[in-house]
Amino acid sequence: MKKRIAMSAALLTLGTGSAQAESYQSTLLSAVPEFNGKLLNGVALYGSVDMGVNYQSAGGRSLWQTQSGGEWTSKFGMFGREDLGGGWRAEFNLESGFLANNGATQSSTAFFNRQSWVGIGSPVYGRLRFGEQIGTGLPLFIDVFGTVGTNSVYTWLGTAVVQTAKGIGYNSDLGPGATQLPARVSNAITYLSPTYAGLSTELMYAPSNVAGRSPTASAQGALLQWYNGTAYVSGSYNQVWGQNGMSTVRNDLYGIGAVYDTGKVVLSAAFNQYAPRLAGDGIARVYTLGTIVPVGHHALRASVVYRDTSGVRDAQDNPGKDSALGVMLGYDYTLSKRTGLYARAGFIRNYGISTVLRNNNPLPTQPDSTVPQTGMTPVTASVGMYHNF
Repeated sequence: MKKRIAMSAALLTLGTGSAQAESYQSTLLSAVPEFNGKLLNGVALYGSVDMGVNYQSAGGRSLWQTQSGGEWTSKFGMFGREDLGGGWRAEFNLESGFLANNGATQSSTAFFNRQSWVGIGSPVYGRLRFGEQIGTGLPLFIDVFGTVGTNSVYTWLGTAVVQTAKGIGYNSDLGPGATQLPARVSNAITYLSPTYAGLSTELMYAPSNVAGRSPTASAQGALLQWYNGTAYVSGSYNQVWGQNGMSTVRNDLYGIGAVYDTGKVVLSAAFNQYAPRLAGDGIARVYTLGTIVPVGHHALRASVVYRDTSGVRDAQDNPGKDSALGVMLGYDYTLSKRTGLYARAGFIRNYGISTVLRNNNPLPTQPDSTVPQTGMTPVTASVGMYHNF
């Protein structure tokens, strides 16, 4: 069986007008009713249960723990589809994340925190959706580890949850105006065009739903993508306001990504830039390289991510050097189309005043202070299993 891993995911993202190739990734996604092609009409229940054992260490502090979502986020959902005739179909998706180790919901404020949308579409006119959904950043499969929150340096350095003396926030080392585009955008309205010669575009607008707020949007953006059966290339531009920063400060987010699949090895690369438009704030740039090498039931993965900044300032308001390097290695063994085992190991090396977190776990602080220690190298290792249903 040909192991064209990332390319089937590209086809899924391209959406209307694309055929799905036989691939390793499509085998793993066979439990997802939106993509497996089996559901023509009706409602399907689906999900993942992923559990593992994780070791973490930072600044002399270590932790052994059970951990949910090491390869697939533990979740359950309902996907529905109705054929309306003439090529039109109505669809909806409700998806909730949970922690398999204790049964708690992933979010304390939203039950269907991962997907909550309804839409209509056709191969001729494209697809229109309304609600909580994945936005127009670079697709998740650009990261060879799938941008999970637990075992992905692409997630940790790209999302950039940073610890400062004032607390933890997205890109907070860049200044008070900095924020981040969430992986899933609330109140989103998206349109995905039909595919022409491998090219398609997706547009997104999300109002803030806050009376009297200016601007009225919380996020808006566009994703342009092209696929020719072997190579996938995409570019994205997003504007987002105030996830953790000042609600009226616009952040411009740029991304370029590519995946090339020879059938024996998958190569991926990406560049992202995060630029808050507030005087005095800095800019972050994130560079990523990744690969997957599948051999039968086995797959080897590796990812290297470098985050560099300009214009940042330290606690004394002096210009500061601020960068971080992340490495993640992985091994997968698929027991069946739905069940697999995995192992992961990685680290983040913070340079200068950088204090990027790993897996949202706080760094040690300086004695009698809330200021995080610099020069930390958080490390992590996990083994686990998953089952998709």
